Amino acid sequence: MGKRRIRASVLLLIVLLWGGAESRALHAQERDTSLSNSEIRFCADEPAGSSLDVRGLALVYCTSQPVVTVPLQGAHATARPVFYGAVPAAWVGAAVTQDQSAVAAAYRLTLTQGVTYGLVMGVKHIVGRPRPYVHRPLEARAERHDPPAPGDAHLSFPSGHASLSAALVTSWSLSHPQWYVIGSGALWATGVALSRVHLGVHYPSDILAGAVLGVGVAVLVDQIRRHVTPSPFRAAPAAQGLHAPPLVFRVQF
Repeated sequence: MGKRRIRASVLLLIVLLWGGAESRALHAQERDTSLSNSEIRFCADEPAGSSLDVRGLALVYCTSQPVVTVPLQGAHATARPVFYGAVPAAWVGAAVTQDQSAVAAAYRLTLTQGVTYGLVMGVKHIVGRPRPYVHRPLEARAERHDPPAPGDAHLSFPSGHASLSAALVTSWSLSHPQWYVIGSGALWATGVALSRVHLGVHYPSDILAGAVLGVGVAVLVDQIRRHVTPSPFRAAPAAQGLHAPPLVFRVQF
């Protein structure tokens, strides 16, 4: 069963890496990240005396060092392929391995993604926070926001990308607590979240709230899995760790 669980986790890692193959094509659709005159003015003048949120925005948005911008662009390019592909890949992995614990993990991943998305969209429409480019002299670097879509310009809080990436990575890490799953997943989710600030479509507080929401949903689903998982999707009692104390996070090397 251990080998089956490893194969299932590797399948999802392949999905994460598969998104990288799309990065060049998707990156070609993004606007040139060289700073315009208005952006130079924002980076030089506005952060001084501004709130911590605005200073954090400027710190990430205004950086031009390739060692920072290239990984963030790559994380951004892989985000949507993973959002669309992670759940199907988890179910395919469960079908291939014929492992009931993999089925349970795929179900929790599905539930986590669905609940997170629903909560994010609800909070976005309730709060209605303007995105940075609405009131700040900067431009969105993502094609989807350039020019800004009227219905999307006031949906900044919380970040959907940060929420979904944190939720998926946390859910899968709780199901497969190997170091390479946790480490690579955390690195990728952090890159996705920071890329939203670098693109000028979110404030740091947006991605922080999104990450907390995503992690919270994943942990909650994991903790109440016996109550929310239909019997056909449940793992065997031994695989569920019924005798383990709550919130124990074991890393297997």
